[in-house]
Amino acid sequence: MKGLSKYFTFFAQLGSLFEARFLRPLWNRRPSPETDDWEAVALFLEGYASERQGASPDYHHIATDVINKLARQRAGLLSKNAPQRAWALFCIYAKNVNLNYANNPLCPQNTPYVRKTGSAITYNKSVIEFLHSLSDSGVGSNIVVFARSGLELDYAKGIHNAIQEINGIGPKIASLFLRDVAIMYDLTPTKDRYLLQPVDVWVERVFQRLAPQKVKNQQGVEPVQRWILKEATRGKVCAEVVNAGMWYFSSQIVGSNYRLSKALSNLKYAEILVEQYIEAVSQEVAAATMLAQQLKPAREALTTNKKGDSRE
Repeated sequence: MKGLSKYFTFFAQLGSLFEARFLRPLWNRRPSPETDDWEAVALFLEGYASERQGASPDYHHIATDVINKLARQRAGLLSKNAPQRAWALFCIYAKNVNLNYANNPLCPQNTPYVRKTGSAITYNKSVIEFLHSLSDSGVGSNIVVFARSGLELDYAKGIHNAIQEINGIGPKIASLFLRDVAIMYDLTPTKDRYLLQPVDVWVERVFQRLAPQKVKNQQGVEPVQRWILKEATRGKVCAEVVNAGMWYFSSQIVGSNYRLSKALSNLKYAEILVEQYIEAVSQEVAAATMLAQQLKPAREALTTNKKGDSRE
């Protein structure tokens, strides 16, 4: 399709909505991820490690509570029993129901479990075991610093592969995490940058609609990743922000393959959908602001009561 630059500029602009709604709030909840190893783990578990298809929405909340509790207890991230302590807490919080041993990023390596075909053991490391191995190799035990430093040193492929040593982390989640690290720290690696392009069903659909001539011989997601990087570079926009904008527009604004096809056939129609979305969000923000004012007295009273309890 000719004139792709206007679409890529459009997606890059929408990347700002993704940052405002998803990326910044997630990272702002963990203000010290580079200096606090527990915060970095919590950030990874809350925002990325449980994003695999079919994962229970409970998992990242439970995992976050586990990490928060261990951090409050001042448990040593690199202590020998930290992986088992974290997993034991996860099992307790999840009430041992629907535990996905094979894909849970807190489940330690070589943990036995039973599946339909018989007994098995987990193959990969838990995220805490992974950080232990990083520390043992002299790299440090902070997953955010590990990712950022790797991208700064132009070692995207090595970092991408290494993160997949964590239980339940595949190529897409590794790309998702590295994409957001690159956006947060304004990093633009020159080698293997295509690996910073997570491809889900929505990004795949954009590719199919805007590059139909490439779909016929497509094998895997790498052609999609390389296409985004190539066209973004040609259009002089940030490939990672474009990727985020593609996902945001398709999943949050459009919401169906039918309407996505219409929008990508007519950019004016796509812009109208964005305008309607922004109007709806504006009304929601206004309502939220009013609600916050109504809840303020109760919130202040609760804060006062807590201070009084602490004095007692």
